[in-house]
Amino acid sequence: MKESFTLDQIRRFSLAVVVIGLIISISGAVRTGSIILSLGASAFVLARHSQVKVKRNIELILPIMICIMLFVLALSLPNAR
Repeated sequence: MKESFTLDQIRRFSLAVVVIGLIISISGAVRTGSIILSLGASAFVLARHSQVKVKRNIELILPIMICIMLFVLALSLPNAR
């Protein structure tokens, strides 16, 4: 049976997704890049929050809300290429 991913692997993958989202955004596809960036950043925040010993809700809620706002903003762009 296949083992599940470790939190370090999830963090590395989400950082790679964030970098890919930045490259896509810079190259001209702003909407797609922003959506990929917000999904990668939220996965990174969730993985990091589960690794921290002292958990405070603001350290999870604030970054997730920023990612949600970026996602909504990307969807509402009028003429994104």
